[in-house]
Amino acid sequence: MAFPPKLTLYFSPKACSLASHIALEESRLLYEAVSVDIRAQENMSPAYLKINPSGAVPALGIGDAVLTESHAILTYIADLAPESGLLPRPGTLARVRAHEWMNWISGTMHVTYRSIFRSQTYAGDEPHAIAAVREHAKKKLAKVLREVEDRLGTSDYAVGGQFSVVDAYLFVFYTWSFDERIQTKLPDRPRYAALAERVFARPAVRRVLARERAVRAYELPPSFAQALSEAQ
Repeated sequence: MAFPPKLTLYFSPKACSLASHIALEESRLLYEAVSVDIRAQENMSPAYLKINPSGAVPALGIGDAVLTESHAILTYIADLAPESGLLPRPGTLARVRAHEWMNWISGTMHVTYRSIFRSQTYAGDEPHAIAAVREHAKKKLAKVLREVEDRLGTSDYAVGGQFSVVDAYLFVFYTWSFDERIQTKLPDRPRYAALAERVFARPAVRRVLARERAVRAYELPPSFAQALSEAQ
């Protein structure tokens, strides 16, 4: 009988690795979670650069192998635990829609937030260029959030009526919209908010948030932070 490989998730509190952390907890697979705090620059340590030379999180240790990039990791976790229903089955339109969502989240949504939080990644060291990138990204973020709202439609979850890794991925960026660095009014997003509430209500999600915030108590939407505080 084949046993699943040893899984080690390298995450940073509040980073996009939160989605992979949630997926692993939901999968009920055995795994170890190792904090690599980006704000403390632990991701640039020689030890971590041996694991992922780009210094990015998440990274997933799979036995002696390492997998990077959220989309790939989320897909791998879902397929390693198919009974969890974290992705629709291969060959279905729903499965393709899930990959469509994750590509868009990674290539558009994440990039927009990064342009606000880490404008120098795209602008270099020129202050005027940094300010211009940040302001453009803030305007674009409003458009991105409206697109999420439209894409969600009337379904309870992003892909049909069942929770999937797509919802975990979207949840990350919903929490990011409350970051103090945004400093701009964002459009109303009732469908997105309702989705985030459903995701937050899941016990696995609350366990992961509590675990990560024990490493660094990062910001959450006020109602989420209060619920976690009351549960302690």
